[in-house]
Amino acid sequence: MVKLNKITSILLLMFGISMFCSCSPQEDTLNDLTLGAGEKHTCKLELNITKTEYDQNLKSDTESDWKEGDKIYISFTVDAGITCGEAVYSNGVWGVSYYGALTKDVSTKCVAVYFDNSDYSTNSFVKLTENTAIYEDAEGSYVFKDGVLSVTADLTPKTGRIRFAGTDNDKIKIYGIKNYSSYDSYSGKYTESSTMLTSTVSNGYTPYIYGEFTDATQPRLNIITSNSAYTRVLPTTIFNKGESGYMTIPTETSHNGWMNSVVFKVNKVEFTMIPVEYSSGNFLLAETETTNELYDAVMGTTKSYPKHPVANITVSEMTSFISKLNTLTGLSFTYPSFNEWIYAAKGGNKSKEYTYSGSNNIEDVAWYSGNSSGVHDVRLKQPNELGFYDMSGNVSEYISDGSDYYFVGGNYYRGASYSKLYTSYSQYLYTTLSSNTSASYFGYRLYLSLK
Repeated sequence: MVKLNKITSILLLMFGISMFCSCSPQEDTLNDLTLGAGEKHTCKLELNITKTEYDQNLKSDTESDWKEGDKIYISFTVDAGITCGEAVYSNGVWGVSYYGALTKDVSTKCVAVYFDNSDYSTNSFVKLTENTAIYEDAEGSYVFKDGVLSVTADLTPKTGRIRFAGTDNDKIKIYGIKNYSSYDSYSGKYTESSTMLTSTVSNGYTPYIYGEFTDATQPRLNIITSNSAYTRVLPTTIFNKGESGYMTIPTETSHNGWMNSVVFKVNKVEFTMIPVEYSSGNFLLAETETTNELYDAVMGTTKSYPKHPVANITVSEMTSFISKLNTLTGLSFTYPSFNEWIYAAKGGNKSKEYTYSGSNNIEDVAWYSGNSSGVHDVRLKQPNELGFYDMSGNVSEYISDGSDYYFVGGNYYRGASYSKLYTSYSQYLYTTLSSNTSASYFGYRLYLSLK
């Protein structure tokens, strides 16, 4: 690791030892320490910092490289616990403020953290984004002796970083990266976020995104553009700590190594969404009906037959599931309209005019009353041209047009005629249903707009 020359700025304490001698017992009490407990100590300090940038780029050895208002959060170890403070760069010098007492005359451990591009919303709470660089030393040290506070730390990157190359003004959504969204200096804890990230290309690249893969055992990245969606399993080395990388945004004409779909994981359960090119706006539709397994992962329930389509739940219950799924992913899943659903069921522009979704032979693609007496696992019949399973048969699927509720596509309980692909939802049996309707042959398929 390459280090910089130390930045040394030795300054005497503003108030000297007499200030500390005059502290009340409450100020020196470290149990249950909270912001505002006791008088705040403020002093200048001797700051000995080395800072290694990403890819071991060297930071110039001058005070002027620090920006006005830069902060380094410091957690000082003392016999009774932790005293927290912050060093602030102002008018060319560093000052520090903290609550509580410090160990005197001996070198003692401290933790130092610096953020590049963050929002210091309170004295102790820092708001971070995917574009925040985090530098940290968990093994720093401090000495408070003869009225001088000295802090020594080696700040190094906490994460890796990556950016995406593309055409200017291209907007992408990225799923599969875990970043840090906040830091509480009084507890020393970070808050993690694994929701969808958005970024825009400028001067050939998106800004750097700092973090790591959400799934460290099988890193998978999903890229969603305004036209399509792609997924790819990647080597873990792309997010090596302290290193930089870049990837080219996949496109319809150039997406070598990327699959034309996205794979989401929620509480260890994966589900695949397939892009559909559509005249009024492209969208993603789930490869299968929503399964019991996925429903349980989101709602914390336990249903039998994990690979069965979820059924016997009402539209209202499914809407609650979708709301929680959106919170977990940072996306906006909902239901398809009839026109979107029938377009995908017919295979989009790739389809022949099949009677059922993917075939003229119902036995190839559907579970219906002629070959089944109950619901089956998803993906047992062949998919249609776009890769969708069970859009004819198994369970009927909910679609939403305005304020009315409809189930279409046929199911295991009805005859073959109900599994045919009709041009209007009014040709299907189940129309204008209550939002409280449920049955063992009513199911749901997730939808996500790319508009």
